[in-house]
Amino acid sequence: MHQPDRTRSFQIHPDDAAWEPADYNITWQDGREYGRFRRVLRRDAHGLTVIARFVAPPGKAWKIMGRAPELGEEVYIMKGAYYDTRGRVVAPEGSFMFNAPGALHGGISTDMTLYLHWCSGKPDEIVSVDLIDFEVGVGVKT
Repeated sequence: MHQPDRTRSFQIHPDDAAWEPADYNITWQDGREYGRFRRVLRRDAHGLTVIARFVAPPGKAWKIMGRAPELGEEVYIMKGAYYDTRGRVVAPEGSFMFNAPGALHGGISTDMTLYLHWCSGKPDEIVSVDLIDFEVGVGVKT
């Protein structure tokens, strides 16, 4: 994707940026790919702005932990939610979060879309990614 000059206004249309899969994505028994998909909206030395979708197979969820980059990150949940291990919502749709520089953060998600802005232009350091058994409102299966 062509990166616009950051000193000028610009617009990105839906077909201008492809959805990029994460390297931890998996192909499930139903033949579909699950994991994280992102669209880069803006990238320069001072900021990286993306929309990310996390999709898990039925009965599963992604439990992801990351460390915020040197200037922190801003996160807005556009669709879905973060859950705790009991399946209760801890950050609902419409929540805004700022993860301070170096903050260890993360959550459990089944189907969620985020607007992310990494203030330093660098994404999180991914600490762990696990696909777990999970039901919303019920929790982690044993």
